Amino acid sequence: MSKKQRVIFTFDERSLESLKRIKDQGHFDSLADTVRESLRVSRALQAQGEQGYTEVVVRNPKTKEERVIIIPTFHSASDPE
Repeated sequence: MSKKQRVIFTFDERSLESLKRIKDQGHFDSLADTVRESLRVSRALQAQGEQGYTEVVVRNPKTKEERVIIIPTFHSASDPE
């Protein structure tokens, strides 16, 4: 079993409300689970960004409509300016 470490975060009111909304919408059991899953998503996106990818294509399975999401952090990091 992995070693656990307690970490304390301080959120401003707006950020805490945002985290709580993500928790509720994602049906996570706790704020800690919400942060943990958010880190997993961020790591997955960073791994793609390291390979030069800066956009995510999302698709609505019902309508087949697609949208491209540009991730600013990865976009600016990979731009050769």
